[in-house]
Amino acid sequence: MLRPMIEAMLGEFGRQILFFYEANQLILNLIVITYGLIMFLSWSSLIRIYRHLVLLIAHQIEENPDLGKKSKVSKIRKTVMIPWQEAVDGAWFPLVANNGGLIPTRKSIATIQRLFDEEELIKHALEVTNGESVRKIMPSYRLMVKREFSKNNA
Repeated sequence: MLRPMIEAMLGEFGRQILFFYEANQLILNLIVITYGLIMFLSWSSLIRIYRHLVLLIAHQIEENPDLGKKSKVSKIRKTVMIPWQEAVDGAWFPLVANNGGLIPTRKSIATIQRLFDEEELIKHALEVTNGESVRKIMPSYRLMVKREFSKNNA
């Protein structure tokens, strides 16, 4: 009794979509699940690369005798080389995406440099050298979206 009522509310075009979905639901659901898994792995890959970069920078800060836990970001930025390639190679999944982004992109140095802010990386590296857990560190997605928006409009 409920199905004829729903079909009547859908109209002719809605019924055609419903019948198409019912006929192909396995394939369509597999496509949706695969896309969701790819996006989840892309988001996780981006976070993994970010945390790896933070750890590498923190290690360089600790090894450099001129730098300490209370050094300024500008001094660290001039002294420390950010190992982009090593961080990109550290993630096994070939795609990255902003959290909430709907289209993944290939991971590359250019992509990672476009998404991450060097000052934010250094600030988080200082937090790690001061005892903060790297698992609590996340990139600022608001800053990422703002940078992406400003580059697309420029």
